[in-house]
Amino acid sequence: MINTPAQDVSHPLDPLSKGEIAAATKILKESGRLPAGVRFQTIVLREPPKAEVLGFKSGDKFRREAFFIGYERAGNKTYEAVVDIGGGGQVISVKEIPGAQPSLMLDDALMFQSIVRSDPQWQEAMRKRGITEFGRIQVEMWSAGYFGFPEEEGKRLFRGLSYFRGDSKMPYARPIEGVVAVVDMNARKVLRIVDSGIVPVPSATADVDEASAGPLREAAKPFQIIQPQGGGFEIRGNEIRWQKWRFRYALHPREGMVLYTVGYEDKGRVRPILYRGSLSEMVVPYGDPSPAWFIRNAFDVGEFGVGRLATPLEAKNDIPDNTTLLDAVFSSESGTGIDAKNVIAVYERDGGVAWKHVDYMTNQNQSRRARTRTVVLRRCRKLRLRLQLGFPSGRHAGNGNHADRRHVDKRHSAARR
Repeated sequence: MINTPAQDVSHPLDPLSKGEIAAATKILKESGRLPAGVRFQTIVLREPPKAEVLGFKSGDKFRREAFFIGYERAGNKTYEAVVDIGGGGQVISVKEIPGAQPSLMLDDALMFQSIVRSDPQWQEAMRKRGITEFGRIQVEMWSAGYFGFPEEEGKRLFRGLSYFRGDSKMPYARPIEGVVAVVDMNARKVLRIVDSGIVPVPSATADVDEASAGPLREAAKPFQIIQPQGGGFEIRGNEIRWQKWRFRYALHPREGMVLYTVGYEDKGRVRPILYRGSLSEMVVPYGDPSPAWFIRNAFDVGEFGVGRLATPLEAKNDIPDNTTLLDAVFSSESGTGIDAKNVIAVYERDGGVAWKHVDYMTNQNQSRRARTRTVVLRRCRKLRLRLQLGFPSGRHAGNGNHADRRHVDKRHSAARR
């Protein structure tokens, strides 16, 4: 297992470094063009024009600009700003985005459960179901969506779903059905409680740890993936080269894994295949029209951010032994840089049969095996402080193989007994 920390900036598409995030925030705050209480939901590289990127040669100077999404809670105002952190060191633009709300912020998550648990209407709904230990209930935060309800217009809202955790490690086996708390985050109060009727709360837990599962079957024999001469890829900063493939990568807080300038070397020339590839959105519509369920339409990219909710990959469980782990840098809501350790994995894996042909006239067989290079981001809806924001977890992978095929693999996983 190899760990590679975030590298210094050497290319126009390299993500912002911690130093650049801090410098850009300082420039923006000192400009006086934003209210003092603004918090920053997003600070990322403002990507240069495509022509500049494609014309760049090692050693050339290049522009560095930071893009901000800021939110002033007191005035319920959302802003976008661009800051030049290269030669100019100045604010390029600041504009308010009327009627818009930024996606989930850590500030929201930190106060959400306490707002719901202290609400008399919610407490009464729990008592109707025979539950009085409010501290043993997990209230999960969901994006509010937009359904045209007049009383919700112009507010920063989230919806709360309740689960009885008790002493369990995994509360999702015991949903408290029929209750949805609609929370006004800026007023710090529950706007209303939707109660569509009592459904019995299951008594059985569904923990999946060894002690809860009981006697286990005999362990499988050891399985190892060994590359005595190391991996077949080379990492140069944020560029990865594998066989004749080459591309750049970045971990974007909203989009997750982004691949840039994917190309294939052909007779000494790199053929451009893809300039930029990422997830535009991943929607999970649960499709139940009942009052407590129709609001569950999770836009994982836009409303939660599949990048900034990435969690460290665990050796031997999430990834094979022949993995190189990469770090990333995100921004805090105060405008500082945060290290995200071991959130990207690069490894080769057996790709099965690449092709096979049998000549029935001569009874001769020709077959070749494939090798796949995989770049993996693991994400789950958890924030720092072990603040649970959802289930299930998932992973987002970009794959390429010798047959010049590339695809994106987006998987969900769920605990099973």
